[in-house]
Amino acid sequence: MTPVIVNHKEIPEAVIGQEMQYHPAQSRQEAWQRAAEALVLRELLLQEAHREAVAQIDNDEAELIDSLLARVIRVDAPGEEACREFYAAQAHRLLGPDGQTLPYDDVALIIRGELEARSCRQAVTVYLQKLVAGSNIRGIQMGKTWLPVISMN
Repeated sequence: MTPVIVNHKEIPEAVIGQEMQYHPAQSRQEAWQRAAEALVLRELLLQEAHREAVAQIDNDEAELIDSLLARVIRVDAPGEEACREFYAAQAHRLLGPDGQTLPYDDVALIIRGELEARSCRQAVTVYLQKLVAGSNIRGIQMGKTWLPVISMN
């Protein structure tokens, strides 16, 4: 196979093979694609974290990535109107133990958290797309499987 290279750093085939176990798929090729894309994104985030010098200690990859994302991702809290619109569209799914729709006031914090999480996922997706677009990636076509942002509305 063609080596996967991210900004002059190769991701070894063996590493992609190990990563495949975390990406169940219909075929071996799809699992390879998912694993390779995940590793490319991780590598881009680590390269950016090092470029930005986001942490004093750089031996924990997850900590580096978390620090980078905390620095670059800003999401505004959803407004009351957006929360009420979500409630109106999804009230049929917000049921109590008795099967009755829960009142808005009882689920407002849950709705606010869901909308904020969606905004955060979207912001991370846009950020990753920007990193991919600005990078030299060879050996893989990016964008086939990574980070679908699913909406309930």
